[in-house]
Amino acid sequence: MEGIYNQENLFAEFKMQKTKAKKVKFLKEMKELKQTQPHLFRGTKITIKNFDNLIEEWSKPYPWVEINRAIRAKQKEIYSADGEDIKLGLN
Repeated sequence: MEGIYNQENLFAEFKMQKTKAKKVKFLKEMKELKQTQPHLFRGTKITIKNFDNLIEEWSKPYPWVEINRAIRAKQKEIYSADGEDIKLGLN
């Protein structure tokens, strides 16, 4: 079916956007399209909320920094060097 967005098409088009501004614009356009013509996204699990979260993150000056920092902290908490769980910031 021509014109239907699947995961591969969305990822490929997103990858073609070279600047953050273009990525945000693309995500906003896809969100609007999802709202007005949801049948074009049949077979994908992306929601309006997913688009909102992506737009919010890519609109930041440094996208993904906070999320990656939180992931690293959680991993450090779980996988300490001596195998014991440690709590960060409780020294």
